[in-house]
Amino acid sequence: MMQGQASTGERLVEDKVYWIARGELTSPPESSLSASALEKELIHRQGFIKVTHNADGTTIKWDLFASNWASMYFALDWISTLTGPYRLLYFLAGWFEEVYDTAHLARERMDVILGKSDLRLSRRTFVQEADPKRDDIPPMLKHALVDRVIEPDYAVDCIYDSTTGKFQVERVGSKSTIARLWGMSPVSYPCLTGHSYDQMVSRAYPKVLKTGQAHYDHVYAAMTAPDGNVVWIPYQRVVLPKRFAHGKRGVSVVTEQTKVDIALL
Repeated sequence: MMQGQASTGERLVEDKVYWIARGELTSPPESSLSASALEKELIHRQGFIKVTHNADGTTIKWDLFASNWASMYFALDWISTLTGPYRLLYFLAGWFEEVYDTAHLARERMDVILGKSDLRLSRRTFVQEADPKRDDIPPMLKHALVDRVIEPDYAVDCIYDSTTGKFQVERVGSKSTIARLWGMSPVSYPCLTGHSYDQMVSRAYPKVLKTGQAHYDHVYAAMTAPDGNVVWIPYQRVVLPKRFAHGKRGVSVVTEQTKVDIALL
């Protein structure tokens, strides 16, 4: 067995970290940098691939533009010696995350991604309308579409400001996707106005107010997480018109982080 290699039957309680560079397993260079800073240096600048194995499975982490092909081909063959599920964590203008149950599926997907290493994403937010009559809509969103009701704990309410023509986040539900990922502050990244993400996702709101009809779509967006990293988040959402106190109007939004019909890679 290759030195540092784990058998397929091995289940680790603690993380076992491997580094791949120049097509082989290697040790990271000694450095005075912090662990997080060194990881960024190795992955983004020097083209290392990081593999973490523990009782929960295997994580393969790399930068599409930095990783050399020899290391990727080595990783494709080698990860089958580790136990799954297999979490692919790769960077392209932000971190993408995908999980596969088998090494075969993970290797197939890595091979596809490898073939798109020269891809450039011109935008950071992609929105696509979806068929509200499809059968695979998540139950909570289906309930919002059919019954036109969103439980307050799962809703994000936005009030229309006629002065600025913008929608301001008024309230973040405690069980909403935003609350789970960013907390309940109405000034977290996805709640701020003016940036490109806000401009893209709020385009549907005026139509909802004008027609009074529910809106259903899919969103794939690169957003700044609380730790400062940029992560790609896929989610589906339903937007409903809503009246607030003092005669103000706006929308109520419910989202679910799940697969979307938007293929970026």
